Amino acid sequence: MNLRSGYSSLSKTSGVLIIRALGLLFAFGLVAEFCLFYALGSSFIFTGSYIVGIVSMLPFLIGILYAPFWLRRSDLSSARYPRLIGWLFGGLVTFLAMNLAVLPTRPPESPEMLVSWLRWATVIGTAVGLMIGIIEARAIERATVAEREAVRTEQLEEQRNLLDYLNSILRHEILNSAAIIDGYACRLRDDADPLSDAGREWATVIHEEAGELEAVIDDVRFLLATAAGDHELEAVELTAVLQEEVTKLNRAHEDVSIETAMPSSVRVRGDELLGRVFGNILSNAVVHNDDPNPHVSIAVEERGETVRVEIEDDGPGIPAEKRETLFERDTNHASTHGLGLYLVDSLVSQYGGEVSLTETGPEGSQFTVELLRASTDAERAVPDEPEAPQRS
Repeated sequence: MNLRSGYSSLSKTSGVLIIRALGLLFAFGLVAEFCLFYALGSSFIFTGSYIVGIVSMLPFLIGILYAPFWLRRSDLSSARYPRLIGWLFGGLVTFLAMNLAVLPTRPPESPEMLVSWLRWATVIGTAVGLMIGIIEARAIERATVAEREAVRTEQLEEQRNLLDYLNSILRHEILNSAAIIDGYACRLRDDADPLSDAGREWATVIHEEAGELEAVIDDVRFLLATAAGDHELEAVELTAVLQEEVTKLNRAHEDVSIETAMPSSVRVRGDELLGRVFGNILSNAVVHNDDPNPHVSIAVEERGETVRVEIEDDGPGIPAEKRETLFERDTNHASTHGLGLYLVDSLVSQYGGEVSLTETGPEGSQFTVELLRASTDAERAVPDEPEAPQRS
């Protein structure tokens, strides 16, 4: 078995134990050597060469003894330890062999000098090999990390290009096809003559399903945009975003009653997709409400570093079996809330905020969205006063 294969199964723990055992062995060996020479009455331990040898060796011995504690806290992976231990024993054997080769040319004056010389060479050779091994291991570790980062960057770039391509397909191909289907369904329903009641009903179904398809495609496009990292967080005027979504809701559902209580101006961390968060929640509040005249209320409250938005409706509430997975991606397509709330949770999480269902029951539900505030110095000095509640 060669050196490399012999150490190939070493773990970090085993490697550290080997180094610690060698360090303790060298330390006890030094003490035992001194005690033995002293017991034998040898005067060599008082000579300058012996003292210089010990003093010159001590830093290397201390380094060996300290190495296990440093390695325990280091981030070197277990894969580096076989070579590290190989360098340790390689240094020991090489330096010891070099000194043994010198012995014939400079024979020691006494057995005590021979013992101390070999001990000195063994400790220094081990310490130098260990130091080389650690330096190489750290260099390999840095190179490995850099290589992984480069591969990861390349993979992310490929993923981003793929997401861009998918987004382009959704935007130019599928969405256009859905619009064409919707257009022909409307023409069939409104212009075809004669058209039976059943045919008109089927055309209406095609029109409604095409609209649902377009909404889902829009949501998928937004998710692709966030996954691709094409957007950057910035200060967004939350009040303006909410007012725009209220206007859209009023246009789509004329019978809805909306009550708002919000500051005239408040800025949060977000991007151009922030409106999708509240658009989806508001749409669900109306679409899943059996009341012919649904009511929705929006309240905005500034809380230091965060802004809290509460959206309440008077709908039938959300069934208990759906509450735990309300914001999760629907894999069995059984959810009545579609992709919308999953999109809401994904976006709010990227903004560093939280969204939750805080209340639900037969009298309605309340969703709470908490976002990080993006205040200017002027806003912090003069906080905005909330407007009086108004109905629209």
